[in-house]
Amino acid sequence: MDLMPQLDVWAMIREATPTVKAVLAILAAMSVLSWAVILHKLVTLLPAVRASRAALAETLAAMERGGQLTAALALAGNHPRAPLAGAARAALAVLTRAGDGPASPALLAAAARAATLAGTQALRDHERGLGILAACSGAAPFIGLFGTVWGVMHAFNALGRVQAQALALVAPGIAEALVATALGLAVAVPASVAFNAAVSAVDGLERDLEALTLGLAAVSGQEP
Repeated sequence: MDLMPQLDVWAMIREATPTVKAVLAILAAMSVLSWAVILHKLVTLLPAVRASRAALAETLAAMERGGQLTAALALAGNHPRAPLAGAARAALAVLTRAGDGPASPALLAAAARAATLAGTQALRDHERGLGILAACSGAAPFIGLFGTVWGVMHAFNALGRVQAQALALVAPGIAEALVATALGLAVAVPASVAFNAAVSAVDGLERDLEALTLGLAAVSGQEP
């Protein structure tokens, strides 16, 4: 016998208990929030990674050719989306104190520190929202599981109050409850994937920044 002739998710949601509906509303809000962060990272973080790689390659290549350091750092400005560009501008601002003469080792070390500070601030900007993705990926499955457990308890409680105990009486309630688990996973999986990808991208930006400061340190003959 076909106990569930068709799967109508919206009908299940409408017939769910208030507690399960509240859980589904929370999960829906988490989904919207996490996808907003994901789309923002796609628009900002991915271009920043590409720009940072290009800026670093051009800047370090110019340094290795032995050209003027300020001109090499200025190349990073051609990639404004790269956090490296802000770091290079900060270093340039320090190096301009030397005028047309050669920069002293102390000034080069100060430029490396300025680049590190500016780059760190840019990295913090790209790290914003990662906590939201981490929270959604970690909490959503458990919130959905709570909704499922509550819904199943309600279904079996209703079954205990009737005379004819049949699977047809409890199956719809269990199906409604399982919607919460499905939605919880639908929120958690993309949030988890996006979180790991974003963390990896930010780590790459940090390595690019370290490479720039190491390049400045090599020019000055000092360790960072």
